Parts: sequence; structure tokens; C-alpha cells
Amino acid sequence: MSEISKKRGEFGEKVTENLLQMIGWETLLSNREIECYKPSDHIISKKDRKDHGIDFVYKYDCPLFSDTEMFVLISSKINDEYPFNPSSKFKSHLRDVAYATECFKKSNLRSKIKKQNANYHFKHSSVVFWIDNKSEYDDVIERLTDFRVDDDLEFETTYLVDNKRADFLFATIDFVKNKFIDYEMHFFHPSTGFNISARQRLNSSKILPVQYINSSVLPIRIFKKDKECLVLSCIDNFESEYLQKLINLAQKLTNNWSQKVYILFPEYNLDTHKDKVDDVKLSFKDQNFVSKIIISSYNPNFRNIEL
Repeated sequence: MSEISKKRGEFGEKVTENLLQMIGWETLLSNREIECYKPSDHIISKKDRKDHGIDFVYKYDCPLFSDTEMFVLISSKINDEYPFNPSSKFKSHLRDVAYATECFKKSNLRSKIKKQNANYHFKHSSVVFWIDNKSEYDDVIERLTDFRVDDDLEFETTYLVDNKRADFLFATIDFVKNKFIDYEMHFFHPSTGFNISARQRLNSSKILPVQYINSSVLPIRIFKKDKECLVLSCIDNFESEYLQKLINLAQKLTNNWSQKVYILFPEYNLDTHKDKVDDVKLSFKDQNFVSKIIISSYNPNFRNIEL
């Protein structure tokens, strides 16, 4: 590896690690080698290499599934810029992490760090952080509409975090922490039907479940003493129809426990959007709940400061 590639790789890993720390993934195992159990099929490299290199491994008790430990393999990829058509390059990234995950399930590392509890279930996911410095576009996922997974790949779920998703995570968390300084911030964990055990149920925690790492809506619970609020941050820009769906979602999530509901968009302008917001709010029967809702932006400027 050239010196430039090495420095770029280290930079990408550091950026990825910082984002993971922000979402509560603090106890990371970094730069682990995972023995390959299918060297002839996986063909890791042209050199005589027999291990999969993985940037980070993270494990946690999954709040969305009762009695379940989640293992996540994280791969950091960084380029000068995204290709015009990213499908081929992403297919290569996906293949690397899928092969590593397949071998991780049989590895000594997994055996050593997993819970020794016969009642526990184990799930495996992977995350590809594919970021760059100067692309003409940020949304890789939008350009993968015709993407097809190769039939020979075996994996449960892989999540892609591109520039747009990384920026959304950073901007939302940074805004909430700086705006609500006196509050504690948790990621909200909706009921899924698989986490119904009252004994183990967590409504929120400092850990963002991997299932929401590239979600378009990020639910956050902020609280202090006897005050609790819900924040719904959205990656997409304001639209009346979208706001209506978000208010419906907020009603389902809060079940009347929230004193305030903050719905945040990348851009929001009181002059441009207020009439549309009022029309949407008026369409709801429960006006007591609607009165708790505040619309704003997680990218504030002098024209859109609402909170």
C-alpha cells in the first residue's frame, strides 16, 4: 500500500470511528484479522493472504429483539470521489464485508466475545461507511436503484452509510446535543413485536441500533427530571405529505408521554412553510397533541431559527 493510500485509509477509519462514538458504539474492536475458512472461494487478494481484514467489530444487546446479541462488522471505505455509476464499486465493497461476516461466524474471535448463554439468539450485520472528500454528489444509495446482489453471497443485512447519511447523523446529533444542553439524549427504540418482554424492554438508550444507522428518520428521546420530549429528525426536505406522516409516527411513538415533539428537517423556513404546516396540523383530530409539535431545522440559519 502506498503512503498516500495508507494515510487516506487511516483518515477514513478515524472519521468512521468518530461517527460510531457519536451513536454510542464506544467499545469497538479495531483492525482485527479474521481467519478465512473458504480461501478458494473468497480469494481475498492475489497475494498469499489468508485472513479477512475488518476495520471494526461491535457487539451489543439488541433492544429491538429480546434475548438477542447483535454482532456488527464495520468496513471503512474512502475515495477521492464517488464514481459516476457506483454499483460496480459497491458490489466489491459488499463482497468484501459479506465474505468477512461469513467467516466471522465460525471464528475464534466470535466464540471468545459472544455471550455464553444458551437462551440467547445471535444476529450478524455489517456496515459499509463509504465516504469521500469531493464528489459531485453525496447520495450513493439513490444511485443504486438497479443494484443486484450476486447469488453466491451469503449475509443477513448490510447497511451503507454514504456522505449524505453520515452528514445526517452528524448534523442531527450535534444539533440536539448543542440545542438541548440541559437534557440527556437517548436514541428511541420503538416496539417491534420482537422486544415485548417487559423485563428486558428498553424504550431508549445511548446506543443507536444498527437497523437505524442509515434510516431516513432518526427518533431521539431527550429528557431531564420530569420532562421528556421526542425529536424526529428527517433526512428529506419539508413536504406537507411527509409532515403528515411524521405527525402520525410521533403519535404512535409517544403514546402521550412526550411534553413536546420536535420535527426537524434539513431546511425549514417559517415564511415559506408556515401556512402548509398550519394546514397539516388542522387536519388532525387530536389538537391537544398537535399543540405540542414544533417544526424546525437541524441546519439553522438566521432565517429559520424556530426552537
